[in-house]
Amino acid sequence: MRPKIPKALPKYLDEYEYARVKRTAEQLPIRDRALILFLFSSGCRVSEVSNLNIQDVDIDKRIGEVKGKGKKIRHVHFSEECALVLKDYLQTRSGDPTESLFMNKFCQRLLACGIQQVIKKVGKKTGLKQSFHPHCCRHTFATNMLARGADLQFIADEMGHSDLNTTRVYARIPTEDMILKYQNIMG
Repeated sequence: MRPKIPKALPKYLDEYEYARVKRTAEQLPIRDRALILFLFSSGCRVSEVSNLNIQDVDIDKRIGEVKGKGKKIRHVHFSEECALVLKDYLQTRSGDPTESLFMNKFCQRLLACGIQQVIKKVGKKTGLKQSFHPHCCRHTFATNMLARGADLQFIADEMGHSDLNTTRVYARIPTEDMILKYQNIMG
């Protein structure tokens, strides 16, 4: 029998990298900035964001209704900063609620590959050492929530995980508090 190989830790941005990406996003076009803030603050999968329509998002309540894996509907929340930027972005649009939330330059739905290109471009512009992709935003969302004291069940619900064990991988990531405690104990 072979020893069980542990699952790799998810790739996420630390606080410094996260701040650098958000700062870089401030200089981007309004759509790209809204997209990045939405990914960071909602924890959505790239396909869920791509499939969102304007009518699926309530900016005042800061809630979006996404269709996740297995076509399950769930409600995601997003930050106040994201809501403000989304509101500005939607003012540049026609206002048809059945339109896609994020559109490309040809006024068509921004597909997953287009979102990946935007995120990759931001990662290069920021000068990140690791590759930056939409799922990295999802992992960063989860680790930030965990670091701020959210329990695993809440994070699992926000991310659309039906099995709590899927979310437990984030508990294996050493937070700064854990590292500090270890250093205090071990020297």
